[in-house]
Amino acid sequence: MSEQDRVQAIYDEFAKTYDEHYSADSFKEEDVELFKILSPWVRGTVLDLGCGTGLTLAYNQVAKEDYLGIDPSEGMLSKHASKFPGYSLVQSTFEEWDKAQPEAKYDTILGLYGAPSYFDKESYARVLERLSPKGHYFLMFYKPGYFPAHIYTPEDIEAAKERIDYDLINSTFENTFIFTSYLVATNIPKEYLPIGNKA
Repeated sequence: MSEQDRVQAIYDEFAKTYDEHYSADSFKEEDVELFKILSPWVRGTVLDLGCGTGLTLAYNQVAKEDYLGIDPSEGMLSKHASKFPGYSLVQSTFEEWDKAQPEAKYDTILGLYGAPSYFDKESYARVLERLSPKGHYFLMFYKPGYFPAHIYTPEDIEAAKERIDYDLINSTFENTFIFTSYLVATNIPKEYLPIGNKA
């Protein structure tokens, strides 16, 4: 089984209890702090990479015609569709979708809570090519040394470590900062960010 297939299987299973797991107050507080930073910049057309069960829509009003959610997990997308019916969803990795829709542009590109950690390194620059001229992106990679051990096996974690290139992240994207367990890459202006040390 490939790494992609293993991760997809993990999230298909986790989808059954995902929302319940992340309903704890500590996770909700993290979400609130995240969207205090992010929500003012969620504008226009939205590409939600690794959209999961619909966290972006839980905290932001986005018109159905302006939203596209992409996730390789059928289980996650099923939950998303039941919570937010009528929104466009595609079961795919970013790389597969990118090849199939090479010209699409979006005003807001999101990859929350570790979703971009599964991108191929070559895809980092492709995200920028999908952005409209005045658009904003906000990508949350697992920070160095952190992986969600409650989800993954040690083998999966080692594979993920091989995939993430922190030097390339810092050189490709405009601003990076640490938010809880994540390295955020974004072009939101620094004065609106809780900028800390780069990874």
